[in-house]
Amino acid sequence: MKVKALSRSQASTTRSSLHDLRPTHKNLNPAAHPQARAREYTRAVTAAKLDRMFAQPFVGELKGGHVDAVSCMAICRTNLCPVVSGCVDG
Repeated sequence: MKVKALSRSQASTTRSSLHDLRPTHKNLNPAAHPQARAREYTRAVTAAKLDRMFAQPFVGELKGGHVDAVSCMAICRTNLCPVVSGCVDG
């Protein structure tokens, strides 16, 4: 039976001080990541949905009480109907 093992030197895996980041090893071989394309597609679709959700027609409906621009928005986690928006009218 053949067993493959990784062997790295201790100097390459330890930090020089407590404030340094821990070194990480990434495999950049595309054959090792078969789901990368599907993951990237999912991220692109999510970004497109967020772009449509925060598009100008939606924010344009809030201009009845806002003069300058909408600076923050909040929703209730139990009910999606109430939307609270805040602005800085200067």
